[in-house]
Amino acid sequence: MIFIEWFIPGFKAGGPIKSVFNIVNTLSEYFSFYIITSDRDIGDKQPYTEVDLNKWIEKERYKIAYLSENERVNFIAKTLDHKDFSLIYFNSLYSKNYTLSPLKTLNKLKLDSKIMIAPRGMLGKGALKIKPFKKKIFLILTKQTGFFKKVIWHATDNEEIDDIKLAFGNKSIVIKAPNISVLNINNLEIGKKTDDLKLVFFSRISPKKNLKYTLERLNELKKENISMDIFGSIEDESYWDECREYIANKGLKVQYKGLLHPDEVNDRLSNYHFLFFPTLHENYGHVIVEALTAGCGLILSTNTPWSDLNRINVGWDIELENKEEFIKVIEKCYKMNQIKYNIIRNNCYNFITNEIEKQNAVALTKKMFLQ
Repeated sequence: MIFIEWFIPGFKAGGPIKSVFNIVNTLSEYFSFYIITSDRDIGDKQPYTEVDLNKWIEKERYKIAYLSENERVNFIAKTLDHKDFSLIYFNSLYSKNYTLSPLKTLNKLKLDSKIMIAPRGMLGKGALKIKPFKKKIFLILTKQTGFFKKVIWHATDNEEIDDIKLAFGNKSIVIKAPNISVLNINNLEIGKKTDDLKLVFFSRISPKKNLKYTLERLNELKKENISMDIFGSIEDESYWDECREYIANKGLKVQYKGLLHPDEVNDRLSNYHFLFFPTLHENYGHVIVEALTAGCGLILSTNTPWSDLNRINVGWDIELENKEEFIKVIEKCYKMNQIKYNIIRNNCYNFITNEIEKQNAVALTKKMFLQ
């Protein structure tokens, strides 16, 4: 049983949807998956019109129930009381309706089911800087009350193991399995002239993703032939208003292009030279994988698992405090000619293919569930 607040046909919540979709898509021959999710995409005021609500729907690789607000609590309670699941898997730490409330119900029931939570990077240092006081109180109270004492934690890398144990103690049971990525390599060559640069920012628009920082670095360069397009759902309206006002006031060559449906991502990203993504924290960064798959080089902060990028010549990972280095790197990309850029682009294709194969994520996730 998988609880996730937003799922397909929704896509605006980004990475967690892709993580769960890839789990069920690659492991359905070994496990029977049931998914419980909400009746709308993140930020939407109206439910999906193309799905039946509050009932189990049979899909090719899983069963799914899209729940309305007025039926959610009863449906979940009835399901947990009548079905015997070997594992109940939550895809958020803070979700009130799709983690905390069902887990509270589970803590009262005497079930044989194992309980697992994937924090999805929510315990990372950068993520904890967003609404820090509220999160600190939450972590203290849940630790003191033993709210998560029956939980097995799913970490996707060693850093997340450390984050979980720092939050909930060294005795916490943590299993590591990388996120599953499904590649769709697009070997497309694009033109790259000296003194010309097309950047892309692709993510949910919120303080955690650090779009304003991106705009500030572009403003310091003042290059007429550096452009950037922004794709992603507007999660924080006031933050977006701040960014939009900054773009207008500084006269930046930056445009908001709206949402990208998952089917469009590869083709659209393949038309840009570099992904500029100085995020505060990424547990994995599906968008980074998608950029590499599209041959799009990387300009990242060091707050992702993707490091040492300059050595392997697919881009750069830079400390956020080192603003001057970001400017130097963008200047270097701006001056880059076609020959040097082609090398980076081909390296992106080769690196991500080898990296995903090396991670062995499908086998490790299967082993985790069997444990």
